[in-house]
Amino acid sequence: MPEKTLQPEAQKTGAENPSGFWTLQRIVIAASGVLIGIPLLVFVIGVLLATGAEQTASWVQAVRDVFIMTMVLEVMLIVISLAVLIMQIARLANLIKNETQPIFEDAQDAASAAKGTVRFVGDAVIEPIIKIGAFLAGVRVLIRELAGIRRAIRHTPQEEREHAGE
Repeated sequence: MPEKTLQPEAQKTGAENPSGFWTLQRIVIAASGVLIGIPLLVFVIGVLLATGAEQTASWVQAVRDVFIMTMVLEVMLIVISLAVLIMQIARLANLIKNETQPIFEDAQDAASAAKGTVRFVGDAVIEPIIKIGAFLAGVRVLIRELAGIRRAIRHTPQEEREHAGE
């Protein structure tokens, strides 16, 4: 069984330690190279253009032709990409329409089933409970009133005796 050795943080390469790849020193070196390379490139192009008019003209014409061909290829690629994009958007719209319609219909079916269930529960369960509750409330009021009349009858003779005794 081979032993695994742990590498210290300082021995890791740039691929193993991606955050250490772009250090300040590397950024400064890259920026310096770009700042020195651009003027040098402009100088070399200027020297080439100044050497011979006929040679420079043919060179510029070749560069122009390559640039035009590159632009034509890019335009063709953009047109093809736009056509593919339009086709994909049309397919997506069709997919959304065809997928959401059944979901919408299922939601409507579920809502109507829930509505029917609520109506059934209301008619079969809740309505009888409400009627029983109303009946019991009426009975309670009747008993309360009867008890009140009985108390009123009972208290009246006692009150008369108390008033008569005074």
